[in-house]
Amino acid sequence: MESMGDAMRVMLRKIEDWRTKTPSTTQQAAQTFGCVKCKDTGTINTFRWVEDEDYTYKGQPVKHQVAHVENCSCHFEKQLEKYNAAAGFSDKEREHTFKNAVIDDENRPNFEIAVDFIKAIDKHQQWGTWLYIYGDSVRAQNLADKTGKEISAYGTGKTYLMQCIANALTNRKLPAIYVNEEKLFGDIKSTYNRDSDESEQDVLRRYYTIPILLIDDLFSTQYTEWAEGKLFSILDARVNDKKITIITSNYATGRIEKRLPVNGGKIASRIMGQAQLVEMIGTDRRRTIQRMRKDETA
Repeated sequence: MESMGDAMRVMLRKIEDWRTKTPSTTQQAAQTFGCVKCKDTGTINTFRWVEDEDYTYKGQPVKHQVAHVENCSCHFEKQLEKYNAAAGFSDKEREHTFKNAVIDDENRPNFEIAVDFIKAIDKHQQWGTWLYIYGDSVRAQNLADKTGKEISAYGTGKTYLMQCIANALTNRKLPAIYVNEEKLFGDIKSTYNRDSDESEQDVLRRYYTIPILLIDDLFSTQYTEWAEGKLFSILDARVNDKKITIITSNYATGRIEKRLPVNGGKIASRIMGQAQLVEMIGTDRRRTIQRMRKDETA
């Protein structure tokens, strides 16, 4: 006859076998959802105890719970899969980083501004801070005439600095889009094709809402009233929604209105009101490199 102890051991063994074979709640969630934390909703809902003047008892604030919704880490990971600022970069451009940059007395202040901007990116996302990196050819020529020095608005490293910023954003896994004007307007125009999978509003919404938008060499294409209107629509929406926008250009803000007679004044006003201005004029580094190569082969 089986003893009570033996029966207990058999029962415990069966319980252990059942436990090991039956998936836990977490395991079940992992099998059902891609993300266990948010169950694929992209957000995490929590409750916090707070005190404020809206809830009082006999003149004293009373603690109460307030729902708090925040984005799950998977939300940013999914966004990064779609919106990687460095996705279209060549191998050489992916090597354009703050760590690898050649820093000298001329460009050091500009790189320091960019590095500090990335370090404080969380605050800038709250504030919707912009960066306007520019080198104006008229101002460069005026300074060259006054000083007798060779001063250029071209080849000063604006795009290089922008690519350093884009690679830093990718390294931090922050979703962002990097475009030039041709790509920006091309994306919108592509929706006019009857075979397009996206509507114009779909594309505009993407540029309105992406957390960080980088536009290289703005104001360089031939503008129509249509192009001015679309650009203003995008930049205006980003100001209103406090979205970071980083721009390189060969136009000082005071000359944008002449470049864009319809919306230039409004665009310049928004840039000046939202952006930290980073002027980059000085040595044309492309010419300097070309001269060095000629000297080496001479």
